[in-house]
Amino acid sequence: MPRPTMSIDFTCQKCEASFELDAQDLIEGTEKIVCPHCDSKAPTNLAEDFVAALTEMRAQIAALSKKFAATMTLEAEELEDELEDEDEEEDDDEDESEEDDDESDEDEDEDVEDDEDYDDEDESDDDR
Repeated sequence: MPRPTMSIDFTCQKCEASFELDAQDLIEGTEKIVCPHCDSKAPTNLAEDFVAALTEMRAQIAALSKKFAATMTLEAEELEDELEDEDEEEDDDEDESEEDDDESDEDEDEDVEDDEDYDDEDESDDDR
């Protein structure tokens, strides 16, 4: 049975040369993400995460292949733009939740001030 192929085209950001790697070779560890023209390498942690994602994606595509054939094209620049948009949305959500927290802190501060007032009254009662 022939091995399914999934090739990935890379363009080096350093020298702008293009090269192709087989995803299965990356998964098996027989290939590394290294530019054959200038020897620029992907950082180890990024390469490991990428291989883990490829492994998962390959498993999911294999499961889908019982019903559908799949062909994919990804453009890294488009993904970067989408990720930046998602990050901005998450930042906005965090800012809103921090504002909510600030409002609830103010409520708590008011409660504390009220407690202090009662403490003062209690002390003056004790002095009598």
